[in-house]
Amino acid sequence: MLAVITGGSSGIGLAVGRNLLSNGWRVHSLDLLPCPEQAVVTHLGDIGDAVWVEGVAEEIDAPVNALVTAAGVWDATGDGPAERLNLTTWDMTLRVNLTGTMLAVRSFQPRMAEGGSIVTISSIAGLVAMPHRDAYTASKGAVIALTRTWAIDYSRRGIRVNCVCPGVTETPLVTDRQAHLEERHQMQLPQQRMATPDEVANVISFLASPASSYMSGAIVPVDGGTTAFAAGLRFPRRV
Repeated sequence: MLAVITGGSSGIGLAVGRNLLSNGWRVHSLDLLPCPEQAVVTHLGDIGDAVWVEGVAEEIDAPVNALVTAAGVWDATGDGPAERLNLTTWDMTLRVNLTGTMLAVRSFQPRMAEGGSIVTISSIAGLVAMPHRDAYTASKGAVIALTRTWAIDYSRRGIRVNCVCPGVTETPLVTDRQAHLEERHQMQLPQQRMATPDEVANVISFLASPASSYMSGAIVPVDGGTTAFAAGLRFPRRV
């Protein structure tokens, strides 16, 4: 079984790769940095570069059983409400989170084995309002919409497409910005802690595998109940 993971060198993508490796899969990662897991084959480049992504697909040149689009960015300093949003941040966020997801699917879906699985990674920011993050929420909401579309588009080939929406997770995307996740905020989460990458990876690996053979078009929150609890996200102060 062969899996391709975008953003497989850190965070959730790395955890998925390790999970699949432990279950006998071969894993390729598309990322800007080498994967620390030596058994993962790393392809270094920009997931927003259509020519590069297509070139990697041609280089792998083998039927792909699972594609996981885990590459993602969030620029906490440049993101914000529209009137304060840095347009460079907007372009970069959509290039990686949205265009990168589309390019990976465009290049690898035609090379997938029948019965293969695509797992996109959105966020709870694609499900509920996340104030002051216009670029991030726009990109993640669009990934959910595309997932539903692809689930229908590729169903005739037996390819399933599902989306995982992690809540606050202990990844470099989050831990590098601890000022935004002070202890008081974590205590407001239903389980009073962040998820670990492995907890999210377990769900992604299930959706990537034949064990989820009748799931397609599903949008799966892995958020410890955050989106089920109306007070789980604080209403923003008036500014």
